[in-house]
Amino acid sequence: MSTFAISVPVGAWHPFLPHALASLKAQGPGVKVALLDASGDPRVQALGDAEDAWLAYRRHGKDKGQSDAILEGWANVDGDWLGWLNADDILMPGALGRVRSKIADEPGIDLVYGQSTIIDGESAMTGYHFNVERPGPRLLEGCIISQPSCFFKRSTYQSVGGLNPDLHYVMDWELWIRLYKSNAKFAFIDEPMSQVLWGADTKSASLNERRRTELRAIISEHTPEPKQKEIFRAFAIHAIADMIWPRFLKKKALRHLRRVGQRLYGLRADGEIADQASLALAHYFDVDATGVEIELEGAVENVSVEASVPYVEHARSGGLVKLVFDEPLPSGQQVSIKVTKPSDSAMLFFKRAVWKLR
Repeated sequence: MSTFAISVPVGAWHPFLPHALASLKAQGPGVKVALLDASGDPRVQALGDAEDAWLAYRRHGKDKGQSDAILEGWANVDGDWLGWLNADDILMPGALGRVRSKIADEPGIDLVYGQSTIIDGESAMTGYHFNVERPGPRLLEGCIISQPSCFFKRSTYQSVGGLNPDLHYVMDWELWIRLYKSNAKFAFIDEPMSQVLWGADTKSASLNERRRTELRAIISEHTPEPKQKEIFRAFAIHAIADMIWPRFLKKKALRHLRRVGQRLYGLRADGEIADQASLALAHYFDVDATGVEIELEGAVENVSVEASVPYVEHARSGGLVKLVFDEPLPSGQQVSIKVTKPSDSAMLFFKRAVWKLR
């Protein structure tokens, strides 16, 4: 059985950190986790104390940054395969089991990755990570791999020189490129493997001077020259939109910019539902979930909603569809929901799906 060494670097307390650790614990045996805490926050210390018997390694104290912490974890934890999970990222139930199955089905692979859902600060699903693509040369133009959904063989990782500790923002993309250029064998799982928090205050949305410098260096070295300016400009536009546009203006602008693009599970990046959209939800709250509220934009009277667990539809009002489960759903469970619009209806947009708790 393939074993995993997972580093969890913590620079500051985040309310999702207990969920992140719970999602790793729920993956079952063969997963060793290192908690690397540079926050100085007593809440992280207390959480580490509570999980001490389960954690394979923990350190509370200063480090040289996120990359340094990740490397420390891998150096002190055994595992044939490596990965890392940030304090605000969460694995889907059974994610590492699906990775093991892929490894068994395709001997010789060096890196496995899958899709991710995007969540907000309330752990509500708001969409999918639409930048994720299947392996190929597009990796040289942008990071098409969602880091929390990616795992790689330790021996192959070591053969390309490992993670660059001098990088803070793009160390994942830079590592994927070196692995790709070394002819490492990539494999793709077309299923959501993680939940990723996305917002204006996350690292991925930042475009400060250090991130700009790191991006320029990677783009200059690896991206085909005719596309270099275009790629950097795209990063800049996206980050500026996240930081300064008012919410209503950003929503309209992004909807216009994303009208052409791939759909994932029937959902477009602007939230439009073509015919039927599939939503993947999972929760790790310390209380049971009693239902889900699905927020839509458009007429919902004739919209069909189905869930993978028994439920009753409680109410529809405005753009809200409320589902109540027959039995409360405990932590570590996943629910699939299908939203189907009538063929003759007007445009319908998915906004988010919110857990309702006890």
